[in-house]
Amino acid sequence: MATRRTTQAVLTEFGLTLEVEDLYWRLHGRDGQLVADAASALGYSPETLVATLAPLAELGAVAVDDEGRLRVPSRTLVLARLLEDEVARIEESSRRVRELAATVPYVVAPSPTVPQDEEPLDGFRSLTLSAPTALARWIDESTGDLLIMRPDQWRSPMHPALTAALERAHEAGRICRALYPARALEEAPDVLRARARAGEQIRVLADVPTRLFVIPTTHALVPHMPGYATDRLLAVNERGLVLLLARYFEQLWERALPVPDLDLRGSRERGRRLLLSQLASGAADEQIARTLGVSVRTVRRRISELLIELGADSRFQAGVEAARRGWI
Repeated sequence: MATRRTTQAVLTEFGLTLEVEDLYWRLHGRDGQLVADAASALGYSPETLVATLAPLAELGAVAVDDEGRLRVPSRTLVLARLLEDEVARIEESSRRVRELAATVPYVVAPSPTVPQDEEPLDGFRSLTLSAPTALARWIDESTGDLLIMRPDQWRSPMHPALTAALERAHEAGRICRALYPARALEEAPDVLRARARAGEQIRVLADVPTRLFVIPTTHALVPHMPGYATDRLLAVNERGLVLLLARYFEQLWERALPVPDLDLRGSRERGRRLLLSQLASGAADEQIARTLGVSVRTVRRRISELLIELGADSRFQAGVEAARRGWI
């Protein structure tokens, strides 16, 4: 089987298709080349190439100068520029939300009374809960991904019990994804690198709105008032609410930016082996989702990413290529 070059899906985070991003990588060695020559080498007409480059040109990833030559900035320069634009956009949105919030009086509604014969929601509110030890216990009692939002928890060492539980989860092939604010890259780069080595998949946002911990379908922990540092916590086990919080995390994850220097792939490799073993056994997507403790949508996304990484067009080809590389 011919091996196709692996696409590094970074610019897709900004709305590009994989095909357009692949074209960006193919153009990288052609900086300064005439458009007509590049088009001929890549199998395009000059007009078609320029039209295809439009999404890249809009992002500033490719340009054509006055002499008709391609200008292809480095990936580092392109990502830095895009990150600056994203930070500015999110900061403006945050400013507008804060201004709106300041106009709304803080009102605490009385706790509702559960009608007779109705069941209360599953969960509790606590002023005394030790979050690290509770999270460690929940991790050991559950399966599935670990979703964490850390707006400020890189400033001090992680609790030993939680660290140990996360390590056990990583060794079992579970995936831990964490969102940090962009300033953490400057204020605590060593902490983030250590957590990436331990297996965290890390992305950054200009602003992470609240602390949050979710194990999809089973557990969630949030502050009593999201966005505020408080000892009063809400432990949520109600399935519908946990799924809603997981969906909220996923939406922020899609907006967040990956950090290539922190993509150390420790947990990804373990998760990849587990996924490949499930595919090799012939398991359906729904069965894989139950085994991994994630949604069917997440399973299909991971399979799609795996096909790209292996340069395969089908699951069978992916299995053959994975075996050739010694992944299974």
